[in-house]
Amino acid sequence: MGANGARVHFGVLPFTGSGHLNPLIALGLELQDRGHKVTFFEKSKIETRILEAGLDFNAIGIGDSPFKRKKATASGRGLLSELSTLQFNLRRIAHDVETYLRETEPAIRKAGVDVLLVNEIALTGPTIAELLGIPYIVISTSVPHNFGWNAYPLFAGYKFRSSWLSILEVGLLEVSAVRMRGPLQWALNAYRARRGLGPVRGINPSYPPLAQITQLPEFLDLPRSRGLEHFHYTGPFARAGARPQVDFPWNQLDGRPLIYASLGTTRNAQLDVLRLIAEACKDIDAQLVISLGGRFDPAMFRRWPGDPLVRRFVPQLELLKRATVVVTHAGPNTAFETLMEGKQMVAIPIAHDQPAIAARLARLGIAEVLPIMRLSAQQIREAVVKTMTESRYREAAVKMQGRVRALRGVECAADIIEGYSVRCAVRRDLDHSEIGFKEEMLQV
Repeated sequence: MGANGARVHFGVLPFTGSGHLNPLIALGLELQDRGHKVTFFEKSKIETRILEAGLDFNAIGIGDSPFKRKKATASGRGLLSELSTLQFNLRRIAHDVETYLRETEPAIRKAGVDVLLVNEIALTGPTIAELLGIPYIVISTSVPHNFGWNAYPLFAGYKFRSSWLSILEVGLLEVSAVRMRGPLQWALNAYRARRGLGPVRGINPSYPPLAQITQLPEFLDLPRSRGLEHFHYTGPFARAGARPQVDFPWNQLDGRPLIYASLGTTRNAQLDVLRLIAEACKDIDAQLVISLGGRFDPAMFRRWPGDPLVRRFVPQLELLKRATVVVTHAGPNTAFETLMEGKQMVAIPIAHDQPAIAARLARLGIAEVLPIMRLSAQQIREAVVKTMTESRYREAAVKMQGRVRALRGVECAADIIEGYSVRCAVRRDLDHSEIGFKEEMLQV
């Protein structure tokens, strides 16, 4: 039970990407252990994963979709490839917006959810909460959107610079990001208008979240001049037993230093980047292990340079303990877990929040960061050798390891959620008026 004995039913609106899903599962298990009920509402593709973790699940978007039989593929690393992938994803997500709004509201009402935990990526979440008249908390599994994503640094590379050039760059990129979200906002606003609600951009003043929580550690973030109201840094939502078991041929590790490479699960379609990593590591006295994150067939890699050990999925947490250096896309899941193991990184950010994470890693001296544009095997090799041989990277990583682990992120996040939610949980045996309940939320 919560600190005051109240049992809350939390509804979680996550995202299917592993970088978002894994932390929210860990958080859900922590809340469940405290006596609360936790139900995930998402596409059926993650149902098995949620149920195996021991949490409740309610499938949303189970109808036919024109996007089910198609996948976005990036044939290269250029801007046109990025725009093509983005266009596909925008059409798909716009369709999902309509489906989620139509199906999620009655499902949550029927389940009797008290408080919503909304992944920042789940754009429909605040609208659903407003329609249902229940409180919600925004969970940022990465760098929060309102902090800005350094999405395509064309001028200063992927390194943080507090210069006028960097400021101009970020400003241009923010404008671009707003335009990219336009179609999604239009779909959401059209639905809200039909339900008698104003534009989504005005939702925070009219129906604000109880709080916003990020698993980004505060010391990893860039300097900020002022804080945000009801905003909380915690630390990575890590928890033993929150991951499914994955078979791995441990007997094939040959005892050499281990280089672990992963480009995540969502945007790891860059087969050419994986080949460059293999080419870069072939002459290094180390063993390369590549995780495909569910993409491609490992048989495709049998004749690749250096004969790397390639698997569709790997037990990442266990491999990170053994790794000497990690080559990563700088997704928050891999980056934070690598930090918790005190390992240095070579970051090759691809899209979305990854350059923002990479900039923060580079600023603290934990990683060498390589732009994906005009990437070469020689660049990767030099960065890997540098992080393996120069002690400053290892020392910085170990220092950060102690600080990250001391945060106890998932427990801290659960404490914060209980502090807000238990006081505002919907009491179905009491007759709260909608106005009175909104006033109570605003006073928390």
